[in-house]
Amino acid sequence: MSDLLKQEMNSRNRKIFGFMALGLFIVTIIMAITGMETKTLDGWKWMNQFGAVTGVIELLTTIIVATRFAGQESNAQVKENMKNHSKSSIFFSKVITILISYLILLLVAIIAVILMKYLVFPHKPLAGTLAQELSWAVLGNIAYFFIFQSFIMMIIGFCKTWYGAIAFGVACTWITEIIAGIFMIFIYTHRKLIYNPFNFFFVEKQIQDGMKHMMTRLQLPMIIKGSLLYALIFFIIAFIIFVHFRKFNTWNDDEEKNNQDTKEA
Repeated sequence: MSDLLKQEMNSRNRKIFGFMALGLFIVTIIMAITGMETKTLDGWKWMNQFGAVTGVIELLTTIIVATRFAGQESNAQVKENMKNHSKSSIFFSKVITILISYLILLLVAIIAVILMKYLVFPHKPLAGTLAQELSWAVLGNIAYFFIFQSFIMMIIGFCKTWYGAIAFGVACTWITEIIAGIFMIFIYTHRKLIYNPFNFFFVEKQIQDGMKHMMTRLQLPMIIKGSLLYALIFFIIAFIIFVHFRKFNTWNDDEEKNNQDTKEA
């Protein structure tokens, strides 16, 4: 397992991740200054919306998940590692790397948000209500990370290229919301539909804005617990698919298959 983790955290990946973390820090600063200049953010909104960078965090983690679990380069690496390691070990080495990367990005965001609070929105102390808003915002981001990225791990394997996987992963942000919106049309007449998995993708939004329960029809404790339960279900399915069904084809495999089909024809 240790050599798999070293491979996942190689020099190239560390450099790319370093630029991601730096980019997140810079974007947080820009959002704070922009919010102050346009008067669209104050100290309370800044904390409640987690510096308005939750979308950036999810984008970066989606890129990390997509490049770890899909694409020709990832497939080639998995096939090479399968010579000495089990698929289970390979899977969990990727998951551990993703989790560590996310926690670092989350820490960078928290530091940047608190720093900008003191520099740009110093009117209220970081205590009481503001600290509580930041805590809830962080909790919401964590809950959404688990359900969304587990979902991405489950479905991303069919993408043949890393850039296709990233594009599809990012698109899933809107796809899940659109599907959830369709379900919401019928929730008012079919109450049991509130437990559909896509309804729980609103967990972060509902934690930030309690009025969102008017859309989801879920109380806050229920949507948090449900999102974590569905995250676990998606994760288990992703593990089963990775270990038992993924073929990990590379360009060479596709070329060999095409040549064989040509000869048979």
